[in-house]
Parts: sequence; structure tokens; C-alpha cells
Amino acid sequence: MANARTQFDFLASYLQRRDERVRLGRIAMHQGLLYEHHPFVILYRNSVAFRVSGRSLTQALSLAGSTGFDPLKPDEPPPGKPGWVLVPAAHWAAWNRLGIESMHCLQRAQSQHVSWQVPPPPPEPAPEPPPSTPRSLADRVAAIMKSGFSFGLLKSDR
Repeated sequence: MANARTQFDFLASYLQRRDERVRLGRIAMHQGLLYEHHPFVILYRNSVAFRVSGRSLTQALSLAGSTGFDPLKPDEPPPGKPGWVLVPAAHWAAWNRLGIESMHCLQRAQSQHVSWQVPPPPPEPAPEPPPSTPRSLADRVAAIMKSGFSFGLLKSDR
């Protein structure tokens, strides 16, 4: 496995080729990437921090060892600044996807409101109805038989 700096340099060169508005820069004394002067990727020790939103933020935080991150106070414990997640080098294979997604999130933020908060979990599914009993099935079949099977026919079919 390559080291974090090598992977970061590869990601940086790729994103710079992809969009001319991406530049290398210093963010709070750390090497990072800027999109039109806004930071979105930061190399911090042996990890990389990404600024993402929505599902990408949830997925990044679900990676083992990933934590919230504050670019101005990197040594403070999580939760960090909303939208920032520090992803360890063990997940370097996900860095390219996260870097692209981070750039897209920043592009969207320039034209529309983007919430950098972790989205709430989906609601619990509704409980399933209890299984049918032989008696309830018999009652339903009897009702269908009594209706003459006309409940499902369209008016044009009658």
C-alpha cells in the first residue's frame, strides 16, 4: 500500500486535471485542495479530510476509524466542524470517490443550500401485519365468492 502523501498527491493531480479551478494550497498549516479559494480536501498526518454532505458524509463516517474533523482545530476530538470527515489511510481506495464527491458538494453549495450536517437516519419501517389465520383467509375467500368476483373488474369489463 502506498503512503498517504503519495495517494493525496495522486488525488490532487487528478482533481486538478478534472477542473482548472482546483488548486493546491495551505489550510491551517496543512496541505490541501481549494476549489475557487474554498477548502474541500486536507492532508492531515496519515489521513485525508473531506468536506462532504448528505449520503457521502454518512458513508464516509461509517468507514472504520473515520471521525469528524475541524480544519482550524485538527487536534480537538470529534465531532469537528459540520461536513468535514477525516478518513484514515486504511481507506485510501475510497479517497478518489470522496475527493470527487467533495468537489461536487462544494460546487452545489455555491448555487444552492447544502446542509453539512449528518442526515437523520431513515424512519423505522412500519411493523408488518400479523400473518393471516386460516379463519381470516376463509372469510376473505367467502367475501370474494359472495361478490361474484366483480371487485377487480373495470366498468368497461362488465
